[in-house]
Amino acid sequence: MLGSVRWNLALAGSGMLLTFWSSLGNNGFAVSGLRSMYAFIAFFVLGYLIRFILRAIVGTTPADGPGLPADPGVGGQVDLSTPEAGEDLNDLLKAQLEGKGHPPAEAAGFEPFQPKKIVSTQNMDPEALANAIRHLSDNKE
Repeated sequence: MLGSVRWNLALAGSGMLLTFWSSLGNNGFAVSGLRSMYAFIAFFVLGYLIRFILRAIVGTTPADGPGLPADPGVGGQVDLSTPEAGEDLNDLLKAQLEGKGHPPAEAAGFEPFQPKKIVSTQNMDPEALANAIRHLSDNKE
């Protein structure tokens, strides 16, 4: 199973408190306590089901332990050095400053987006607007 019984206890305890406080307004103390005990048992069993499903999804076995890699040598050393790429970076920056860094936009086949112009209806003839609306309403029928 993934995790420990503490997860089940935490889930069951929170479910028990939630059930007790929500049931206390409509029922007496004894009935609310009984229902919260039933909720504790149900949430405790639900915790095992959730842990089983998570174990099936993650795919770890209890022998692997939580978060342990399959190969014990993996992750044992940390490489804190970075590769030297100073010359390549300097050459790239020099070429970019001289204008040779990127091909021109025309060579790449780029053309800017040119949307249709939106016609304003503020300065149009009212009769033309009325005809356009009549034409649109005729098409809907």
